[in-house]
Amino acid sequence: MAESVIHKRNTIGDNLTRDQVEELQQFGALEWAPRDIAIYFGFDIEQFTAEYNDPDSIVTLAINRGRLQALATINKAILTNAEAGDLPSVNHLEKIRREKAFKTSKLDIFGTFDDEKSFRRVYEYIAEGRTNDLSTNERLFLDLLTIINSFDRQFGKRATIKFLTQQLGYSYDRAVDYYNQADGLFYSNRNTTKDALRNKYAELLEDLAHAAKNAATTPKDYEAVSEIVAKAAKIRKLDEPEIQKLPAEMYLRQVRVFSLTPEVLGLPSINRQEVNDQIQQLHIPEVEKNRLRREALIEDVNIVELLENGKSREN
Repeated sequence: MAESVIHKRNTIGDNLTRDQVEELQQFGALEWAPRDIAIYFGFDIEQFTAEYNDPDSIVTLAINRGRLQALATINKAILTNAEAGDLPSVNHLEKIRREKAFKTSKLDIFGTFDDEKSFRRVYEYIAEGRTNDLSTNERLFLDLLTIINSFDRQFGKRATIKFLTQQLGYSYDRAVDYYNQADGLFYSNRNTTKDALRNKYAELLEDLAHAAKNAATTPKDYEAVSEIVAKAAKIRKLDEPEIQKLPAEMYLRQVRVFSLTPEVLGLPSINRQEVNDQIQQLHIPEVEKNRLRREALIEDVNIVELLENGKSREN
C-alpha cells in the first residue's frame, strides 16, 4: 500500500534526468508557475501540479532547492557588500531581517478562525493584553496588524499601503497581504467577508459621525450627524427585525403513540356495545358498517374477505 502511494507521488519525479533536475532547480529560482514548467517539459499538467503541491515529492524538493540556492546566493552577496560598508546593501539587509522577523504562519497565529482556541488567543491578546500564549514574533505581527488597522481607519487603504511600502520597506504584495489580514482580524465575524465589510464601513461612518458631532454648531449639522448614525445602523442591519429563535424543545421530534387500547394512554375503556349501536344508526351501506365494526374491534377481522374486497376494488 505504501509503495503504491510513493510511486504515484513521484510518477514524474522518478523519471527525471539529471539535466531535467538541474532545469527544475533553475525554474525554482526564477519562481516559475507549475503549469508553465509542465508545459515547458511536456509533462501531464495535472500530474505535475499534484507532485508540485506535495511537499515531499522529488519535483518539489528540486524546485525548492533551486529557489533556496538562488536566495542564498543573493543574500550572501548582500551580506558581503553590507560588511564592506555599502549603504544600500546595509539597508537591504535590514529589510530582509525585518521581513524574516515578521514571517509567521497565519495558521499558527489565527488558525482558520474556525479554530476556537486560535481565535481565543488572538482575542485575549487584543482585548485583554494577555501575552502568555503568544511568541515574540506573534506579538510583533499582531501589533503590526493593529497599526495597519489604526492607519486604515484614519487615512484609508491607499495611504496605509503607501506607509507600509515607503516607510517600512515592504513590497507592495506583502503590504497588501498584511492589510487584508488586518481587515480579516479586526472586522470579520468568523472570517465572513460580507460581515467584515459591513463592520468596517459601519465603524468608518461612526468615526465620521463623531467628528461631525464635535464640529456641529447648528440644528442642520446635528441632523446630518443623525443621518450618518442611521446609515451606520442600516449597514449593520439594525433596522431589520431580529430572527426569532424558537426554544430548543420546539425542534425535538414529537413522540406519537398509536394504540387500539385506550387504557394504555390512561383513557377510560370503550363500551363497544355503545359504539356498535352508534354504527347501526349511521345511514351508510352495510359493507361500510362492517368495516367500522372491525376497526372498532367489535367484530373479528376476516383476512380472506378483506383481501377479496381489495382485489375486487382494483378490478
